[in-house]
Amino acid sequence: MPAVVIDIEENSIADEIGIAAGDTLLSIDGKEISDILDYQFLIREEELLVDIQKADGKIWSIEIEKDYHEDLGLIFDDILFDRLKVCKNRCVFCFIDQLPGQMRKTLYIKDDDYRHSFLFGNFITLTNLSEHDWDKILTMRLSPLYISVHALQPEVRSMMLGSRQAASIREDLLRLSQAGIECHTQIVVCPGINDGQILEDTIEGLAELYPSVASIGIVPVGLTGYRKKLPELRTISSAEAKLLIATIHRYQLEFRRDLGYGLVYLADEIYLKAGQPIPETDYYDDFPQIENGIGICRILMDEFAEEESHLPDKIEEREVFLLTGESALSIMEKICRRMNRIEGLNLKIIPVKNYFFGGQVTVTGLLTGLDIIAALGKNYAGKEVIVPEIILKEGQDILLDDTKLEDIKMASGADIKVIQGTAGSLIEAVLGE
Repeated sequence: MPAVVIDIEENSIADEIGIAAGDTLLSIDGKEISDILDYQFLIREEELLVDIQKADGKIWSIEIEKDYHEDLGLIFDDILFDRLKVCKNRCVFCFIDQLPGQMRKTLYIKDDDYRHSFLFGNFITLTNLSEHDWDKILTMRLSPLYISVHALQPEVRSMMLGSRQAASIREDLLRLSQAGIECHTQIVVCPGINDGQILEDTIEGLAELYPSVASIGIVPVGLTGYRKKLPELRTISSAEAKLLIATIHRYQLEFRRDLGYGLVYLADEIYLKAGQPIPETDYYDDFPQIENGIGICRILMDEFAEEESHLPDKIEEREVFLLTGESALSIMEKICRRMNRIEGLNLKIIPVKNYFFGGQVTVTGLLTGLDIIAALGKNYAGKEVIVPEIILKEGQDILLDDTKLEDIKMASGADIKVIQGTAGSLIEAVLGE
C-alpha cells in the first residue's frame, strides 16, 4: 500500500516545497516507508533525500535540510502503508473464531501487528514476528508493547495458541527485556488449562522480568454460543473467581513488599463474578491495563464519588432509563440508588441480556442492536434512555451487528441519548443538563 498524502500542514516544509494532497511518499534516504513509524524514525535527521511521486506520475527527488526532529508536515490516511500483520495462531479461546456469521468483514480480522500494539495498546502474541519485525522493534525501541502470554510453560502455551512458535515466550520476553523494552502482559484464564499451579508459575516467572514486565493483567476467558467444532472450554465459576482473588491478593502483598508495586491485577469481571467488591484505587497503582477491563469500574466509582457532593437535593420531575450489560448491573444499581435520593428524579436500570453471542457474554461493550431492541420493545416509546458510547463503533453510530443507532430509535420509539464512559457524562445526562 503506498504512503499517499491526504493533506499538508500549513507553513510546513512540505507546504514550502510544493508537496500536495494526492502525492505519494516513495522513500526517505532510499528506504521504503511501510508505516508511520518508519516515517517518524527516518525524518529525524537534519539532511534527507525524499522521493515523491506526484499525482501526475512524475517523480521528485528532493534534498531537504531541516532541524533535527522537525516534521515534514505530511498527513496520511492511515498509520500502515503496507498490509496489517494478521494472526496465524489457532488459539483455543480466540473470540473471533466464536463470532456468528454474517457480521461485517472487518470483525473477522485477526490482528497480531506489533505496530498496533505500540501505538494503540493492542495485545500481540510475538509468534507472528519475522526477524525483520524483531529488528525494527529493537532498533526503534518500540516501548511499551502489550503481550499476550497466557502461560510461560512452552507446551501449555503452544497448545493454547496452536503454534510451535509460542514455545519461545520466555526467550522472547528476555530479548525484549535486554533491549530495555517495557511490556504489559496478559493472561486469559481458561479453567483446567492454565489456572492453578500453571498460573502461579507464570506469574512468578513474569515477575522475575520486572521492571521490563511492567504489569500482569489477568482476564477470564470469554465464550459465546458459537463454539461448534472448537475445543471444549468453560468460563470460571464464582468459587474459582473467589479463589483467584485470594491468590492475586497474596501475590500483590508479596510484590508490594519486594518491588514496591502491585504488578498483577485482575479484570473487574472476575470481582463481579465472585460477587466481591471492586478493589480500592491503590490496588491498581497507575491503572496500567485500563483498556483491558482492569479498573474501569473503580475509576467510574471514584469519579462518581467526587461528583456526589455536587448533586442537587431536588430537581423538576424527571424519569430516565439507563441501559447496561449484565456484568455492570451491580455497579450501575449502586449509582442508581444514590441518584434516586434526589427528589423529583426517577432513574431506572434496563439490563440487557446478550442473546446475540449466546447468552454467556455479559459485558456492556459487546451488546448488539438486536438485543437492545428486544429489551426495549415498545415499553420505552417517548421515554429517555441513556446508552454508553462503548456499544458503538468508534466514531460511528453503528453497533457490532451493524444495527444503527437510528434503527434502535425507530424500532423502540425511545429518545436515545449516548454518553461517554465517565461519571460526569452520566450525571449530566441523568439530570438533563
